[in-house]
Amino acid sequence: MPIVQSYYRPPAYLFNRHLQTIAPVFGVKRDNTLYQTEKLELADGDFLELDWIRAGNDKLMMLFHGLEGNSRSHYVQQMAQHFSALGWDILAMHARSCGREMNRLPVLYHGGSTNDIEIVVNEYAEKYHSLVLVGFSLGANMSLNFVARHSTPTNLRAIAAFSAPCDLQKSEQEIDRFVNRIYSQKFLLKLKNKVRKLETQHPGIFDLNKLEQIISVQGFSENFTAPFCGFSALDDFYSAGSSLDSLAKIRIPTLLVNAKNDPFLSDTSYPIDLARTSDYLFLDIPKHGGHSAFPISAEKSWMPNRLEKFLAEEVKILNDWSRGPKF
Repeated sequence: MPIVQSYYRPPAYLFNRHLQTIAPVFGVKRDNTLYQTEKLELADGDFLELDWIRAGNDKLMMLFHGLEGNSRSHYVQQMAQHFSALGWDILAMHARSCGREMNRLPVLYHGGSTNDIEIVVNEYAEKYHSLVLVGFSLGANMSLNFVARHSTPTNLRAIAAFSAPCDLQKSEQEIDRFVNRIYSQKFLLKLKNKVRKLETQHPGIFDLNKLEQIISVQGFSENFTAPFCGFSALDDFYSAGSSLDSLAKIRIPTLLVNAKNDPFLSDTSYPIDLARTSDYLFLDIPKHGGHSAFPISAEKSWMPNRLEKFLAEEVKILNDWSRGPKF
């Protein structure tokens, strides 16, 4: 496919990547009544926390949050609200340890954590005529890797990935740059607090003395996530979590939207050569947008409109797309 041109433009007052990334975090009002929560019990004795918007529709959209996000993250909630109003049922899946209730088993997720997605898809996909998967940031990697590495149902019509760190190793290096310290420190605070909670529930599984010495996201991956998830080599961990090699294996329409000014992404997260030869990958690289943001204002995101246009024009699910600006 040719590289898609979307012509996204941010508001003039959000004039750089950091303002575009951060403004929605504070500007979007959360609706704590939006979802109904279901606890899906698993064969391993644990559970998955699923947030639903159900109205008996025949189309289901599954949403996957980013690193240390959840169903209330501004990008998930805005997508859920937008498409539920268009007649979709919504399922926002939490990675283990990211829901309101800490999971029973000690689990650290990563970009290659696809087995839980498979469980949820197998549980609910057949109840709907059409299924679409939408991931953000690390959740985008997870959903892309799932589609590439697992058998998928015939009613899976499309997948959309926003702000996907396709090359996870280099993306973590970007996050750890001094200019991005505000992001790396936020992630580390959440990740370290999670490890402490898991250690309280399961004494002896972590070395908390080593935890206090970690000063980078990549250091956390190397010393905690990778070995705890069973990876003996860090390169194997990054290979499992990155979606760059998965994209060529996907055989359903795939929208990948990565802003050129995304502070988290390296140049290798823009697979231009692949998109030019692929029959399935639609690559959109707006000049602006920040990370998992693309604000139209401090309160609203362009991402739902972009996905709506893709589903109407390329996937032909929404045949009555006529609202909003043309991109």
